[in-house]
Amino acid sequence: MKKFFKILMYVVLIPYLLMVVFLTVCLLNYNDYNITVLGKKTLLIIRDKDLEPRYKKGDLIIVNKNKFSDVKKGDNILFYDNYRKEVVVNVGKVIDVEKVNEDETAFTVEGDHTISSDYFIGKASTSKRIEDLGNVLNVLESRWGYLFIVVFPILLIFLYEIYRFIIEIKKPLEDE
Repeated sequence: MKKFFKILMYVVLIPYLLMVVFLTVCLLNYNDYNITVLGKKTLLIIRDKDLEPRYKKGDLIIVNKNKFSDVKKGDNILFYDNYRKEVVVNVGKVIDVEKVNEDETAFTVEGDHTISSDYFIGKASTSKRIEDLGNVLNVLESRWGYLFIVVFPILLIFLYEIYRFIIEIKKPLEDE
């Protein structure tokens, strides 16, 4: 029976620790817009209905950072839209691509908005959509979610270990 609980503990503990490490890496890799960027991949959580019908609220979009030269007229791109001092993610169809210099390209999207390559996330066609996983990641990345799912359990384990340590120290004293 003891062996069963030990195996069960490892079956639960290992996925939990992997989730904690992944979540911490996600939070440490936030960009200036509070969006996780891991190397050339951006993890977008769709938080509102502005991107419907293409994406639904609660979806997780894994966007590959494309080279600017890969973007052609007619492509749909995801970009940061700085609107009224609030940055939101938006999708737009590219009407024109203009290379400004070696490091910067400007994209003109429908509605006559010109987007700097600094705000470019990636092409919609190379992104992967995972339904409803954005809701889960949104809860985990929130302050309360991180507190109750990561910090609080680790605090309890730490306090339990202190308790066990004190019991071990008192044990030889009681034997005398």
